[in-house]
Amino acid sequence: MQKRYYTDYDEYIKFQSEKTLNPEKRKKWLGEEWDLKLDGFKNEFAKLSNYLDKDMKCLCIGARTGQEVLALKELGIENVVGIDIVPHDPYVIIGDMHNLDYDDDYFDFVYTNIIDHSIYPAKAIGEIERVLKNNGIFFLQMQIGIDQDTYTEFVIKNPFHDVCVLFEQSYCVHISGIERNFAGMNFEMIFQKDQTLSKIFKTYGRLDKLEIPATYEKIWEDINLPIQTKKLNTSDIVSNKKRNVILSGLKKRAYYLTRIAKEHGIRDIIEVGTAEGWQFYSFCEYARKEMKEGSVTSCDPRDVRSKKYIEEYADDKKVKYIQGTSNDITNDIKAQMIFIDGLHDANMVSLDVYNLQGNQDDSNNVAPVWVFDDFDVRFGCYEDIARICQFSRRFKVYRIGLTASGEPSHQVLVRGKFNVTEN
Repeated sequence: MQKRYYTDYDEYIKFQSEKTLNPEKRKKWLGEEWDLKLDGFKNEFAKLSNYLDKDMKCLCIGARTGQEVLALKELGIENVVGIDIVPHDPYVIIGDMHNLDYDDDYFDFVYTNIIDHSIYPAKAIGEIERVLKNNGIFFLQMQIGIDQDTYTEFVIKNPFHDVCVLFEQSYCVHISGIERNFAGMNFEMIFQKDQTLSKIFKTYGRLDKLEIPATYEKIWEDINLPIQTKKLNTSDIVSNKKRNVILSGLKKRAYYLTRIAKEHGIRDIIEVGTAEGWQFYSFCEYARKEMKEGSVTSCDPRDVRSKKYIEEYADDKKVKYIQGTSNDITNDIKAQMIFIDGLHDANMVSLDVYNLQGNQDDSNNVAPVWVFDDFDVRFGCYEDIARICQFSRRFKVYRIGLTASGEPSHQVLVRGKFNVTEN
C-alpha cells in the first residue's frame, strides 16, 4: 500500500533525501552509532554463511553512511558497493534503487532494508532481479506491524501478498520474523533468482500480459466464462469496465499453468479439484499438443465436468479422471507437477499433500513442482499453504488478479519434494 503521492519523481527524491541529509541523524550514524551499526550488520550477514563467498560481487541499496558495506568487507568480501540517493565517501556512491546503473546479471548478492522507502516497489524489485545473476541472492529486511517512520512510502502488511508477488524471477527461500534488531527490522526474507522462472518471465511476461492461444481461449469460453459471468451477477458487479478487467485476468490463469509445466519439462500432471474442468482440459490440451509422453490425472468427489469435453477426450489415453479425493489416486500414478485446487477448509490442503507425497516423481533428479490455488486470507487453507511455503524453502507467489466476487486471488508455486508424516 502506497502511503503518499508526489507531483513528480524529483519531489519524491527530495523528500527522501531529507532523512539522509539530516545533520542530527548523520552525526549519530557517523559517531555514537557507527560501531553499533557496523557490528549489527556483521551479525546479520554472518547468518548467511551458506550464501556468502569472498569472491562475490555485492550491492547494498540505501546504504546511508556505509556500515553495511564495511561489514561485508570485514567479513572478507572485497567487491562490495553501496548506493544511496545521497552519496557518502568512501563506501557509498549515488544510486537509485528504481534505476540501477549496472548491467544485467552483474551481482551475486544484494541487500537492502529500505524497500519500504520505495515509491515504486515493483520497479525496484524488478531492477534488483535484473542485476542479479542466476542463483544470486537478495537479502531483504523490513518492518512489519510496528510504527514506520515519516519516510515510509510502501506499507507492508502481508509479506506473502505485498512482497513475494513482486518477484517474477526468484524463489523465496527463507521467510521469518526476527527479534527487532539494531536497525529496527523485525522481519527478513531471502530470495534466490532462478533460471527457469527467469525464462518463463522473459518468454511470456507477467501473467496479466499473457497472450492466450485460441484453443485455450475456447476452453475458457465453453467451460468457465458462463460460470464466472453468473458469479459477477451474483456479486452485483455491474460496471462493464470492472467486469472486463476481472474476466480478462481470470481467463489467463489456466494457460499460464501450462507454460509453467512446459518450461519445467513436465511430463505428468495430477490435479485435485476438477470441478467443471477448465484447468483440467487446459492441461489436457497441453498434453495433446506439447507432451510426447505423459498423462493428466484429475479427481473430484462430484463429476460435474463439461459433457462436451468428456466426449472430446473420451479416447485419449493421456487423460484420466477419478471420481474421488486425493486419497483415491493410487501411488502408481506419478507426476512431476501436482496442482491442488480442492476444498478451502483448514487442513485440507495439508491432507492432499500427505495423500499425494507418494505420487511425486523425481526419478530424473528433478524436484517436483507443486501449485496451490486460493492462497488468500479469507480461506481456511491460507494457513496450510503458508506453512507449506515456509517448510518448502523454495516458493513463488503469483498475484493472479481478481475473482468474480471482486476479491484478490493468489497462487503459490513450490519447487521441491515433500516427505510429511500424518502428524
